[in-house]
Amino acid sequence: MLTNNVLQTNPVTILIVDDWRLFLKMAEDIFRREHVNIIKAQCGPEAVELVRNEKPDLVFMDLYMAGGNGDEACKEIKSDPSLKTTPIIIVTSSDKPEDVERCRMAGCDDFIHKPYTREELLAKSRKFLSHPEWSGKRAQIETKLQYGTQPDSLREGVLTDISVGGIFLEAEDLMPIDSNLHLEFRLSQHFSLIQCKGRVAWIRRQISLNKDDEPPGMGIEFTDIKKEDVLAIQEFVAKGL
Repeated sequence: MLTNNVLQTNPVTILIVDDWRLFLKMAEDIFRREHVNIIKAQCGPEAVELVRNEKPDLVFMDLYMAGGNGDEACKEIKSDPSLKTTPIIIVTSSDKPEDVERCRMAGCDDFIHKPYTREELLAKSRKFLSHPEWSGKRAQIETKLQYGTQPDSLREGVLTDISVGGIFLEAEDLMPIDSNLHLEFRLSQHFSLIQCKGRVAWIRRQISLNKDDEPPGMGIEFTDIKKEDVLAIQEFVAKGL
């Protein structure tokens, strides 16, 4: 969640509703750098109450939840004249026609299927909100990176995107969100080896075997990195080396 100063200048609030904590955490991490405030609920009735009290700008609502389903909560929100303009996107892991119809009949503004990618979730949100993207400069890169929870037991992936705040690592062997990793890589042969620590902020899984799908990997934020390495990354990104 962003600082109060940022939230005051970008007062966009998104409510994420899911009874599975993993998806709540994944969604929160996806929006972490998008200049929005995230609030969370774990069932339909709780979501209705938060919409009434917090007036979020957008709601992502899971369809099936143990404490009260999302379509019923959506109907209740849309039937309230003071809340009915709140955009609601229902999230479902089902592609059955009857479940898609349930979403439509609930009066939702859109729906999205699990498992979703970071890009899909952000694209859906930008249909209804004009929140700015994170302004940090990034650069494309392709270099080997070693990673692991222990420095003496490292795996290998490919670093494909970098900023002074973190990286995207293409890898088949994904670590759980919030895993603390030891990282070793070179920006290029002209740079010294960077050894630092990072946290898995979000993951992108392999959805299918279609070669056009985006490769699986992890978004990793730096948590412990030397100042000289930050400056080297800053130079690399600025010059597009």
